[in-house]
Amino acid sequence: MWFRAIFTAAICFLFLTSGCSLSHIMPDHEQQQSANQRHLKLIFFSDDEHMGQEVAYYDALLDLKKEFPEQVSNMEISHEKGQWKKEVKIFPSLLLVHDKKVLVKIEGKIKDKDKIVKLLQKELKH
Repeated sequence: MWFRAIFTAAICFLFLTSGCSLSHIMPDHEQQQSANQRHLKLIFFSDDEHMGQEVAYYDALLDLKKEFPEQVSNMEISHEKGQWKKEVKIFPSLLLVHDKKVLVKIEGKIKDKDKIVKLLQKELKH
């Protein structure tokens, strides 16, 4: 239980502090794209039993944070399925949702972080 709390706190700390490293001026079309993406939400589902399977997810999220800092920084981390019981069958799971509609669902043990990155990039760029 303590390990889970420390691990989750460390990951949250990394996401929060890495977002403050660089800033740049975005062209108008990028600002418009960013405004359209504010409705998107990442939700990561984690549990104690499958923490070893989460490494590729965290690596992918760190890569995505470079291109989509707002969406990754606003990611919700949950240890319970809650209202997403129908969509989340196994842990770990990562959902990209828009207005309570699941756009991308990634579940289970995935070793290749690039697979996760590509699936999410495609939807986040729309």
